[in-house]
Amino acid sequence: MARREWCVAAALLAPACGGSGTTGPEAPAIAVAGEYVIHKTVTSDTCGLSRPGDAFDNPGTVRHTPGPGPFVLNDHGSRDLPGTVRTDGTFDLQPSSGLVMNTIAARDTFSEGRFTPAGFSLRDTTDLEASPVAGAPPGPCRVVATWSAAKQGAPNVIP
Repeated sequence: MARREWCVAAALLAPACGGSGTTGPEAPAIAVAGEYVIHKTVTSDTCGLSRPGDAFDNPGTVRHTPGPGPFVLNDHGSRDLPGTVRTDGTFDLQPSSGLVMNTIAARDTFSEGRFTPAGFSLRDTTDLEASPVAGAPPGPCRVVATWSAAKQGAPNVIP
């Protein structure tokens, strides 16, 4: 067999012999977009706003194109929290600064973020320049809460 015919035959037979053929279906990409009900539970509060164990629910929305990378969590319609999700479902959110009661500077930092098929969880630490509670001691204070969010509709895809 001439060299050219051998190369053509080898190229045609390679997939059948386990060569450069297809490798089968790819795993689905992580997908976490959708609506959530976010259950927030206070774990500590030095501001006097609540007590450990106090809890409330907020709606939330995640905008995300399937695959690891950027996403945005809208927390109860009032703020967009940009973040980055990894293939295993862990994620980070960027810190968020704002005003409490339109007068007190506050900064939220987030840790321990993880998406699951059923929703997501994270820890939110809010540092305020001062307590908004009348008669509270002067100076900064902190509220820490855990968020446990239930996905509405189709579950998240975590490969």
